[in-house]
Amino acid sequence: MMKGDQPKESIKIAGQYAVTPIQQTQDGNQFVEMELPNGEVAPVFGDWESYGNPDQEGRIEDLDYRIYPLGDGTYALDAGEMESEMLREESREFARDTQGGPGASRMEDLLEKLTQRKGMGQMPGGGMRPVKRGY
Repeated sequence: MMKGDQPKESIKIAGQYAVTPIQQTQDGNQFVEMELPNGEVAPVFGDWESYGNPDQEGRIEDLDYRIYPLGDGTYALDAGEMESEMLREESREFARDTQGGPGASRMEDLLEKLTQRKGMGQMPGGGMRPVKRGY
């Protein structure tokens, strides 16, 4: 399968169908057992610590997860889809926070947010960063 290709058999499944908390194989691979739409329970491998928002007992959050079969009765979490969703959510939150306060335009709010986030070329002390010139 080429990188970036979405498997045709992938399915979206809610975290509420996880029947076990996060477990690990002897090799250190994380998985949760999930009840699939057909009623079968199968292990779903992936980086659940990063993408599942586990609670203290290791139960994953009730989000929608895209998974695909590995061909041996097990499944894998589609990490690329999870990354994309995390970036989309971060963008939505950023846009929500830059709606324009009292007397400020959206552009002013955006510039303020970007200045706070990236520093706009300034060092933490407030001075400008030196620029290397290739003479």
